[in-house]
Amino acid sequence: MKLKVAYSGVPGCFAEEAAVRYYAGLDGVERWQDVCELVPTGSFAAAFQAVADGKADRAVLPIENSSTGSILTNYDLITEYGFYIVGEQSIEVSQCLMAKSGTAIADITEVFSHQQGLSQSREYLSRYPWKQTEVYNTAFAAKMVAESERKDVAAIAAARAAELYGLTILQEKTNFKDINQTRFVILAPEVHHSPDNNKVSLMVTLPHIPGSLCRLLSIFAREKINLLKIESRPVAHKNWEYLFFIDFSADTIDARIREILQEVSDFAQTLRVLGYYKKYEAN
Repeated sequence: MKLKVAYSGVPGCFAEEAAVRYYAGLDGVERWQDVCELVPTGSFAAAFQAVADGKADRAVLPIENSSTGSILTNYDLITEYGFYIVGEQSIEVSQCLMAKSGTAIADITEVFSHQQGLSQSREYLSRYPWKQTEVYNTAFAAKMVAESERKDVAAIAAARAAELYGLTILQEKTNFKDINQTRFVILAPEVHHSPDNNKVSLMVTLPHIPGSLCRLLSIFAREKINLLKIESRPVAHKNWEYLFFIDFSADTIDARIREILQEVSDFAQTLRVLGYYKKYEAN
């Protein structure tokens, strides 16, 4: 039976590409269509809700961009919904300026994109006095421009979106970094155990005592655990208290890793394992 996989956006968006690449890259899979059915939704929260409502089995959401950093909204949604990370996929993100055929750059007065698309293209956009309007998805921005009667609007989105919606690319690679990647996580209502898992994500709250973060990190340093990321987010309904999101790598999820997590749990106020999964490795 095929998995139903939710993402935020419309066909042609980067999340759709991430989902296709992840499921096409699974062992023994020849075509992604054989194992999953994609479910587009209208927002990050809607993708989470689709899983919560049983309309989808998984959600594929961006968590981090190499140019602009973490997508903090999705950290908050992971906390709210209590889902688990069961996989990850990184893709190259090349933003393009696109408009209807016949529109020249000199004609543009307004450009649409997701906040990340605008932020990743900020140096390019600073050259022009265009109004910048955020929409929920880059491919949706392209679709809006294609369906608009206006001749003075453009979108920043993937080249595939231009192809799908019949737009002309006016400028390739508007992103300010040549190497611009986004990491996506695959989320499920249940944890996933596999011998191939070699990455762990945690959510931790710490005692309000001097040196508590240092003590936490010293556990990983002592055990020679490679921390891949640490991110803090405010605790809901509390001022100046924080959740710490931690990713680390391990050769395998074995008894030693479980002992380390037990030690972290004994010290921390709270510990939640967000997932065990296989670290993305570029082919």
